[in-house]
Amino acid sequence: MPKKATASSSIAPGELAKRFKGKKVGVCVSGGLDSKTVCKRMVMEGIDVVGFSADLGQPDETDIMNVKKRMATAGVDTVIVDLKDEMADGCFDIIQAQAKYDGGYWNTTGIGRYVTCRGLITAMQKHKVDVLAHGATGRGNDQMRFERYTNVLAPKMQVYAPWRDAGLLEEFPGRT
Repeated sequence: MPKKATASSSIAPGELAKRFKGKKVGVCVSGGLDSKTVCKRMVMEGIDVVGFSADLGQPDETDIMNVKKRMATAGVDTVIVDLKDEMADGCFDIIQAQAKYDGGYWNTTGIGRYVTCRGLITAMQKHKVDVLAHGATGRGNDQMRFERYTNVLAPKMQVYAPWRDAGLLEEFPGRT
């Protein structure tokens, strides 16, 4: 039977604070449960956390500023980064290259992740962020994309993958 999650059931109090002492953590956020859980947990440790979210002009996100409101409930200020033009440019490159999955739909997800990561890293650098954290779970390749792109675009910036943190997973089971 899984251990009941409490504010400090498996991560020793102050453990995250020690790991990120004197560092500002920028978390790539969507405003969803995973983003809010990670941010709230870090805020509870006294870590300097700022959320960053990309506006790619996605039709399913009717009010991108709502992400800022949702993240405020976790005690985190969120910077919305307008990347619509960059996404459009990337999509034109995809079309020009005729990059399609098995000749079917356009391969825009990969370019979208690159545009997002590059744009958020640029914003994080302007805000003097030391650590990029992302809420990508282990169910896809987004973790690798965030980490590889960060290592290439900002090699001095650390990357924290909360949903691969054994202590966090023990505290909040089922997020792999």
